[in-house]
Amino acid sequence: MPIMVHCSCGKRMGVSDKLAGRTIKCPACGDPLEVAATAPPAAGTGRKAVKKPSASPAIYISKGQIILLVSVSVAVILGLMFYFGPVRVWNQWEGIGDKAGSDVSDVVSFGLQAYLSEQGMYNPKQRTTPAVDGPVHFFRPTLVMSMPEKVRFFGMTSQGQFQGYYHPATGEIDADVAYGGMTFAGAVALAKSTGIFHMTGRMANGFPQAEVNGVPLKIVAPDDSGQ
Repeated sequence: MPIMVHCSCGKRMGVSDKLAGRTIKCPACGDPLEVAATAPPAAGTGRKAVKKPSASPAIYISKGQIILLVSVSVAVILGLMFYFGPVRVWNQWEGIGDKAGSDVSDVVSFGLQAYLSEQGMYNPKQRTTPAVDGPVHFFRPTLVMSMPEKVRFFGMTSQGQFQGYYHPATGEIDADVAYGGMTFAGAVALAKSTGIFHMTGRMANGFPQAEVNGVPLKIVAPDDSGQ
C-alpha cells in the first residue's frame, strides 16, 4: 500500500511501503524527505483472529460412575467400621472369655460355700461340696463397637441356678445365686431351690473373694468342741 509523502516545496507523491522509515530526496527540489513508518492496521481491519473453541473437560464422570464410587466408598467405610468394631470386640472376648468363665466359676463356688457355711447349711468337712456344676454361659458381645462395661452370664450350681454380670475391665462379678435345691450334671433340677442371695466378688492374687451387702464372706467350719 503506497505511503503519501509531502515536501515543503509543495510536492506530493506516493512511495512504496517498502521505503517506510527511510529518507528519500524530493524529485522536485532535492530536499531530503522522511517516509513515515507504516502504521498498524486500525481496529476491525485486516485479518480477523480465529476464536479457538473452548477446551472440553479433561475428565468426564457420568452419573452412574458417581453412584458406583459412592457405593464403593460406603461399602469400604462400613467394612472398616465392622472390622474395627464388632470383629475387634469379638477377638478381644476370645482372648478373655475362658478366664472370665473360670473366674466366675471359682468366685460363685466360693461365695456359695461361704454363705451356706455362715448360715449353718454347709460343713466344709463334709464330702459333698456345693459348687458350680457345668460351664458358665455368657451372652458374649456382638455387633458392638467397643467392649461393654459388663457382660451377662448364667449357669448352674449343685444347688440351683445363678446369673449375673462380669465386668471385663475390672474382673468384678455380680451374681444372684440360688441355694437349697439339688441339680444333676449341671442341667436338671431335681429339687427346687429354697432361697437366693446376691453377692459380689473377684479373683485377687489367684484366690476368690466375695461379699454380701459389702460384708466379706468366709468359709466357716463348725466348732467340733461344741457338738
